[in-house]
Amino acid sequence: MQTTNTPNTLDDFVDLRELLPRVEQTFPTEQSAKWFIRQHRHELVEAGALIVLTGRLRFNPQRFKEAAVNIGRNLAKGRVAA
Repeated sequence: MQTTNTPNTLDDFVDLRELLPRVEQTFPTEQSAKWFIRQHRHELVEAGALIVLTGRLRFNPQRFKEAAVNIGRNLAKGRVAA
């Protein structure tokens, strides 16, 4: 589900606290974002939206949004388990 071929740099990634304001329209609470991340971790990694460094999750905000749209589209088609 890779969304783009542009390489990431470490500066492209933020922690969850920095991601939340960028996605609050879709994920209004921290718990809703965490649930989505738990349910779709593999897809987020494959999309280049999620990495783990020193045991901490880091997110590429733009790729996270793109991955969320793709995951939602696949859910609508019945291709991803909720």
